[in-house]
Amino acid sequence: MNGMTIKGDSRLAAAHALALPVLRAEPPADLEVALSMARPDFCLDVELRLPAAGISVLFGTSGSGKTTLLRAIAGLEPEARGRVVVAGVVWQDDPAGVRRPVWQRGVGYVFQEASLFEHLDVRGNIEYGWRWRKGGVADAGAEAGRRGFEALVEILGIGGLMGRRVDTLSGGERQRVAIARALAARPALLLLDEPLAALDFARRDEIMGWLEALRDHTGTPMLYVTHSLEELARLADLAVVMQAGRVTATGAPEAALRAAGLAALADRLVRLRHA
Repeated sequence: MNGMTIKGDSRLAAAHALALPVLRAEPPADLEVALSMARPDFCLDVELRLPAAGISVLFGTSGSGKTTLLRAIAGLEPEARGRVVVAGVVWQDDPAGVRRPVWQRGVGYVFQEASLFEHLDVRGNIEYGWRWRKGGVADAGAEAGRRGFEALVEILGIGGLMGRRVDTLSGGERQRVAIARALAARPALLLLDEPLAALDFARRDEIMGWLEALRDHTGTPMLYVTHSLEELARLADLAVVMQAGRVTATGAPEAALRAAGLAALADRLVRLRHA
């Protein structure tokens, strides 16, 4: 695993706990997306079928529609029409009159700037996600939920931060707490919108290591937005290349870049992976 290893029996036990369906709201199934939206200066027209595990990366230049697509999947773009099916559950099917509100979609969302509750400490922020999954599933007080909560804290290495005020945290610490809070709600899908963009190189490398650990030890699929070739090279199990609101290629990162006519970027990606 690049950038991080999990050491000791406690971390291995945490990994095992996270491999159980403790943090998963639904059984695994492919993510199906068919969404369109027209604005005066932008049109989104996307059809995708993504795997139910690992990290799928939406890659493209600024303005290509990556964040808009992420927001539409989450239900944050009311103008977006079409169909979204996650883990076998229909979140949106406009022809059939189905449109779950955001709070019923079982989605975790991590923004570019960690949006934490300033009046709560780190524990309070994470427990907020753990206790309240609206539209919900299991009893948040169940023993299985507690084990999952503790495992999540262990995997992300934030046990020592639990009593800290969030305004005392570094940028990297804030993002780890934001990821933990999102996962504590046991989402069927975790959406990450350029979560490393505001961090320096060392913190980006650190967070990528934690994301790799989560990918390897949880069953929660992630859809990750970036325009960073480094992040694509390191994190992507599947690449989705976007341009002008459309998907131009999907597949293994190098192959997708070449299929999208981005041979120079594909060559750079190969060099990054062998550096």
